[in-house]
Amino acid sequence: MFANQDEAAKCISIAKAALDKDDLTKAIKFLEKAQSMFPTDEAKRLLATCKLKSQSANRGSTSSSSTSRSATRDASTSSSAADGARNTAKAAALNRECQQLLGYKSYYDVLGVSRSASVDDIKRAYKKLALKYHPDKNPAKRAGEAFNKISDAFQCLSDPERRRQYDLYGNETTSSRPTPSAQSSHQQGPFMTPESLFETFFGMSMHNQGGHYHRNDYYYHHPGPSRSSQGHTSSSRSSHTSSGHSASQSPPQQNISFAYLLPLLLMLSFMLLSGFFQRETPVYQFSRTSRHNRMLSTRLNGVVYYVDDSTFEQHYPDNSSARIQIEYEIDYSYFDSKCQRDKTENNRKAYEYISRMKSVPKELHEMPSSCRSRNELRDNYLSYINRINSQD
Repeated sequence: MFANQDEAAKCISIAKAALDKDDLTKAIKFLEKAQSMFPTDEAKRLLATCKLKSQSANRGSTSSSSTSRSATRDASTSSSAADGARNTAKAAALNRECQQLLGYKSYYDVLGVSRSASVDDIKRAYKKLALKYHPDKNPAKRAGEAFNKISDAFQCLSDPERRRQYDLYGNETTSSRPTPSAQSSHQQGPFMTPESLFETFFGMSMHNQGGHYHRNDYYYHHPGPSRSSQGHTSSSRSSHTSSGHSASQSPPQQNISFAYLLPLLLMLSFMLLSGFFQRETPVYQFSRTSRHNRMLSTRLNGVVYYVDDSTFEQHYPDNSSARIQIEYEIDYSYFDSKCQRDKTENNRKAYEYISRMKSVPKELHEMPSSCRSRNELRDNYLSYINRINSQD
């Protein structure tokens, strides 16, 4: 009993020392031990005092923690608001940059290079801009348009021949197919639409010829025992006569050449007038439909297309000028569409190399084969028409 009393007294002394040092946890521990060994009023009073101080300290800590959390929340909210404002300002700046780039008329301005820039300078400018304006990286609404314009500028200025033509004839549109005004000022350009076939082949405008042209019934046939041709309409003969009279004033060789080409000129003018104006229903489709269910292919390039079997042969008989015309249109439409897809795919692949900081393969900078096929169509068809004409 007395031993417990002595031990309890020691515990109280240790608790008092801990209390003097504000170590409430240790003081409470030894006071509880003293009470369990030999309860006294002194130990009971000190234990109550220590617990009261401990509770007050905990409430203060909780309040301080709550205040700290509230301050953290306020700071976080302010930070989020600031980030949102910065993002909004950044998006507005990117939109302005895209708008400014799209407003440039010159390819040199688009790439930010001088007219004397080397091909390496142009490549470096393209890499920088392509990485900045690619739609996957740039959130601006018109980033895709800006990226396409950058790609068009690079493809033009990195090709020596296209760059030379661009410098000679001034600003071009970003479209790969020229406008009528561009065609008239640059008729020998590589891009040809069916509507400008006549004008570009022969340097003559069908809109400047006299008379009213109707559908031409002149047909070309391959060599054979029953080769024949139907005559022109009355307006064709009239034009032929007046043109022949004018040609008689020229030297003999020029007279022969013009007389030789005149039927071809008239045939092309007729088929353009009759074939390229409004059609109520498509003459052909590139995929089978319930109406266009007969599969054919162009004779020069093997492009597959589908037609209405009940009417196609009536308007476009085999070996006729109308068939040649419609197949030219089909070939052009097919290769032009494929050219645009191939250019877009090459741009996408080039961007992947640039984003990985790797050199872009040379072939991705070159003109796709589909674009070359499209650009060669007019020469191929002209050779084909002349070959048939010489056989007739």
